[in-house]
Amino acid sequence: MRRAFGVLVGLVTLLAAAACDDGDASGDGGAGGVGGQGGAPPGDARPAGVALCYTDLSRSHPATQAFYAALSGGHAADRLAAITALEAARAEHPNEEQLALLVGLGYLWRIAEPLPEEAGDLAVTAASATKSRDALEAAYALCPTDHRIPAWLGPILVNTGRALGDEATVAEGLAVLQQGIDHYPSFVLFSKLLVYADLPATDPDFQMALAAVEANTDYCASGSPDDPACLNTAAAWHNVEGASVFMGDVFAKAGRKADALGFYEQAKTSATYADWPYQALLDDRIATIDARVASFTDMDATNDALSSWSADNQCSICHQQ
Repeated sequence: MRRAFGVLVGLVTLLAAAACDDGDASGDGGAGGVGGQGGAPPGDARPAGVALCYTDLSRSHPATQAFYAALSGGHAADRLAAITALEAARAEHPNEEQLALLVGLGYLWRIAEPLPEEAGDLAVTAASATKSRDALEAAYALCPTDHRIPAWLGPILVNTGRALGDEATVAEGLAVLQQGIDHYPSFVLFSKLLVYADLPATDPDFQMALAAVEANTDYCASGSPDDPACLNTAAAWHNVEGASVFMGDVFAKAGRKADALGFYEQAKTSATYADWPYQALLDDRIATIDARVASFTDMDATNDALSSWSADNQCSICHQQ
């Protein structure tokens, strides 16, 4: 079991970019792919059939506001208190989708960016994964039209199944993920990228990560210009910048230097780039692109360059304001 949960630590964190992304307090939200700019919440232009079930009560609840404040401020030390408050609010208001969803995302954030005392604690990781899954399943049951939820729930099921050798759970997770893609591709395809990105570059399934990036980009380019999945929003203030790094890292791993640089440079086109806390990280990616690409060309995974989906800023890179 120790080895299984060790795998779980590595795989569940692939949810990173989408993991802490849900929507701002007014119901708009960014996530998945990129393709636009902006620094303020856009109008709600999600695909037909996609609708959130947020209410004035859940949007204005002090627990909701405290969670967003911790996330946007990069205050991971306040995270557990925020989750505890959300759980209490959820117990009082069990029919509120947003409260259940934020509990699930809070636990994902805990896995993706653990505090020093949480890092490497397999009991914390396993418990957080279970609590996140339960809360996300409850949120989707409360709001079956919120087809963003498979972006988080699908990979949790897939990666838990992989870690435990449970093929039925893997299949369930892939089915949930595909359901989300069918309804909201510009949002959920990003999570398909993350499900496969950590495989060796030589693994045939790694190509699915590349295909997901290309499809995600196409949907953002051809869909509504106001689709919050493709823009910066009040909840994902630096969605364009952060997602560009994730996508560039996938292409760097594939040895496609020009494509990787294209995504890294795309981050600089964002209207909020000047305020992004991770400019130095991007500059380093560009300056060391040759070494990054080369690190993935041998069979030794221990010398691979650190990619976004394994880093300790997986949520903050998009959400820290």
